[in-house]
Amino acid sequence: MPKPDAGATRRILLVEDHPVERAYLQNMLLALGYRRVAGLGSSTEAISALARQFYDVVVSDIVMGEGDGTRLPNELRRLVDVGRLKSMPPIIWISSLSDELLQSHVRLALQAGCPSAQALSKPVSRSAMQHAIKVALHSVDDVTSPRQQSVRREVIEAELSRALITGEGLSLVLQPQISLSSGRVVAAEALSRWDHPQLGAIAAADFVPAAHRLGMDRMLFTRVTDRVLEILRRMHDDDIAVPIAINASASTLCSRDLPELLEQRVGQAGLPARLVKIELTEDEPVTDWLALSSALNLLRVRGFELAMDDFGAGIASMRLFSAMPFTELKIDRDFIVHMHREPASRAVVAAAIEMGRVLGRRVVAEGVEQERDVQLLRELGCEIAQGYGVSMPLEPGAFIEFCRQH
Repeated sequence: MPKPDAGATRRILLVEDHPVERAYLQNMLLALGYRRVAGLGSSTEAISALARQFYDVVVSDIVMGEGDGTRLPNELRRLVDVGRLKSMPPIIWISSLSDELLQSHVRLALQAGCPSAQALSKPVSRSAMQHAIKVALHSVDDVTSPRQQSVRREVIEAELSRALITGEGLSLVLQPQISLSSGRVVAAEALSRWDHPQLGAIAAADFVPAAHRLGMDRMLFTRVTDRVLEILRRMHDDDIAVPIAINASASTLCSRDLPELLEQRVGQAGLPARLVKIELTEDEPVTDWLALSSALNLLRVRGFELAMDDFGAGIASMRLFSAMPFTELKIDRDFIVHMHREPASRAVVAAAIEMGRVLGRRVVAEGVEQERDVQLLRELGCEIAQGYGVSMPLEPGAFIEFCRQH
């Protein structure tokens, strides 16, 4: 039982379209000591409420007559990205759906950025609700408050502009991609790192979206590209020819002059274009399909390799892969992590591998963390893997030495 004063300060948003069940759950939460419980009948109403008022926890049904609960995580992410919501609240799903679907919605909320997500089967018992609320509040109490998060976000944005202009504190690590048949390094992905003198290490999950909000995606891409070319030049001098992938958003790739400028930079470095791989991320929607298609085709004509990141995670994955000239697809790590115990995830992995085989495109499994992942991927016919199970990200010098040994 929470302390009365603690319950009195916590705001809980309950989203349930059935009025009787909503009243039952509201009374349950009140009996548990939570005094600020708002009950609404649809996710549409919930999204509007969250844009006006911060709530510590959201308790939501999934299947509702109007404003399906499945919309909630992505809509909340959108509110955060546009600055109308300070931070993502934890979500507790309540539903009569199967356990498989409940866990799928848990992953959906976590992928969107909720600090925690849980699922309770209806009818919900008082003890189950009490435990779920406790876990949810613990997840937000373990991190900074919404106000502190807002201040940190503003500081990150202000400091990122300076870092991108000066390059101070920015660095790269390289995550090897390994052939599962030979054990050799076949490529690598460049991962940005930012170590701030006062804030410390800032995760890419924080500063890459900040660059997008500031309209500085292109500047970040240029910084990474320059550093990758330096590393490739050093490797070229040592007779090591391993391509390195550079992440780029759709908006960055839609810049009309990007293919030509990239070709010039690679040429000035005395490197073949095939050593530079452009990896399209799905962290923002494609708004101009024609511009993106033109840019990708120009890059391919100029000899650059093209990879599609997080295949299967975004709704545009299939359309992108079938319509654009990619040479490689990377299976989203979430399917790799769950393929051992979820038939659906394993089926997605197998289908992606077969699609790559039929179309003659490389397939890379991301998020490979255990030996059993490697074994199953071999059985499914996947040739290339990356993740901590094959190699952690390496500093450039360590990566070059790793290539010499593999």
